[in-house]
Amino acid sequence: MPDSSAGWEGVPAFHVHPGHAFEGFELVERPDGRSMLQARCHCGEVLDVAEARFAPCPECPGSACVRCGGTGRIVDHAALEWRTLD
Repeated sequence: MPDSSAGWEGVPAFHVHPGHAFEGFELVERPDGRSMLQARCHCGEVLDVAEARFAPCPECPGSACVRCGGTGRIVDHAALEWRTLD
């Protein structure tokens, strides 16, 4: 489990490689149909993963929306439980 002491309250810090930049997040569909979020290092390695949790988009009901891409849902970052890759 990531160390929560370095992040905002309720948002744990990610494992990072010393001297590397954080690349970003990737939403990945697993073969079983579940969605996973991956936190990636600039070197390409997966740092941590979390089962994706979604909330309704506060800006639209699922139409052409820049925030949610028209899906009607956004990632609920507060509900994510990050862990190292198994």
